[in-house]
Amino acid sequence: MFNAWSRRDRAPEDGTAAGLDGFAVDKTFLSSLKGILLETELVFGIILVSVFAYDAFKIYRTEMVPRAAQGDQQ
Repeated sequence: MFNAWSRRDRAPEDGTAAGLDGFAVDKTFLSSLKGILLETELVFGIILVSVFAYDAFKIYRTEMVPRAAQGDQQ
């Protein structure tokens, strides 16, 4: 517990942000084949999730909202 307090109070080391020592960007990995595939997979995943979210919202808006409005009128 006291070790955590002493780490919090000291100044960050030069070249790294405090608490981000394990999150350095490895540029050689990102330029390798595995890194490029990982980047492509992440971008494709973000696009896919965005399309699913948009489609779910569109289905909700076309099927659920008009039914609630019709129920209020009757």
